[in-house]
This record gives sequence, structure tokens and C-alpha cells, in this order.
Amino acid sequence: MNKFHFDTHVHLDLYKDTDNIITHINERKSYTIAVTNLPILYEKARKNIPDTKYIRFALGLHPELIHEFPEQVTEFFKKLKKVRYVGEIGLDFSKEYTAYQNLQQEFFKKCITECHRLGNKILSIHSRKAAKKVIDIIGPEFNGKVILHWFNGNQSDTRRAIDNGYYFSINNEMIKSISGRKIIELIPLNRILLESDGPFTRTFKNKYNIDFIDDLIISISTLKQCKIEDMYTILRNNFKTILETND
Repeated sequence: MNKFHFDTHVHLDLYKDTDNIITHINERKSYTIAVTNLPILYEKARKNIPDTKYIRFALGLHPELIHEFPEQVTEFFKKLKKVRYVGEIGLDFSKEYTAYQNLQQEFFKKCITECHRLGNKILSIHSRKAAKKVIDIIGPEFNGKVILHWFNGNQSDTRRAIDNGYYFSINNEMIKSISGRKIIELIPLNRILLESDGPFTRTFKNKYNIDFIDDLIISISTLKQCKIEDMYTILRNNFKTILETND
């Protein structure tokens, strides 16, 4: 079986043993999008972690942090034109962030507008309790690739996102939950991507290991009633597709 490994959403800079993980990723030839939560952390990661064929860093400003680090908004837009990978960005309407919904939306709308204007960005998007608003803001005509990370919207939200051409990055926590499996059942095979979201998932809280990808693919294959070898091919094609430009 021709296995192909990738991870579209991991917080590589938040692990204590980053050097060992980088070696592991390179040895296993696992293509990795390493998201960041603040522009300053993006810069720090780029300086401290060497570029490799298999690791690409994404410029992020997490919605939970916008109100704490307002000065980072300006830094984000200064750097945006020079990057292709953007994340983690989005909205979080959890109870503890209710007071900051308008601030989050203001930033996210500007971010989507700028990414659309610049073109060919690949976005990894957070949408906890804000799926409908995230989809409203991005819309169906976005010039780039949208990856909804650990998506937990309802069926209507899911179908709208599918109709708009978005992708969904699936992790171990989703496949283990009833609500997560219901979402995965709705997603077409050609819109599925994989993620670990380490170290924010239980599986990857303390250790990162590429073997999760094989276990996850087996679980998705079973749920989608698809042969495992076919699933590897589908996922490889999906990942290659998001890297394509829209020229």
C-alpha cells in the first residue's frame, strides 16, 4: 500500500520537544502545516525552526487572543501579503468570549477580504459555536482554499460549507464522538483532510506521532465504507488539490 502522510493543523511551536518532532516528521516524510496563534509566535517559530521540505508555517491570530493582544492585529496584516498559509484564524463564540464577538468579526472580515484580494491563500479556520457566521463571512466566492478545522457546526452549516467548496480537517476527537461522526458522514470524500491539532487533543497532548494518521485513516475508511488503500489515494489527491494555485 502506498501510504501518504500529512497533517494540516498542528501547533508545532507549542511542544517542548519540537526538535525531536521535526526529526520525526522529516524521517516519516509527513507534509505538515504548522499553525500559529499570534504573529509574534509565527516569527519566533520561523527563526527557531529550520525550513524543511515537509513543514510549512502558517501565520495566525487566534480569535481567543485578539482582545488580549490588539497590537498583533497590525503585525498580522503587515505579514499577510508575504505568506501563503494562514491559520489559526476564525471566530469563537463560546460563552467566555461573548464580549469580544464584534472585535473577532471585525478582524475576521478584514482578514478574509485581504486574503481574497491577495489570492491563493490556504486558510485553517476555527469556528467553535460560530459556524454559521464564519460561513457567512467567507461566502462562496473566496479566492483561495478554506479548511474548516475541527468543525462542529450543524447539518445545515455543514452542507453550506460543502456547497461553498470548503475542506474539512478531521482529527481523532471527531471520529470518536457521535456529533463528529455525523459531520464526517456528510462530508464528500474529496473534501476530507486530516489534522492532529496537537497538543490540544487528548491523543497528542504530550506526544506527537505520525502513526495517528494511519489509525485515523482506518477509522474514516470504516465510517465512509471505503477501502483503506482507496482512502490513502483520495486523501493524497485532496492534499495536492489544496496546494494548487488558482492561476
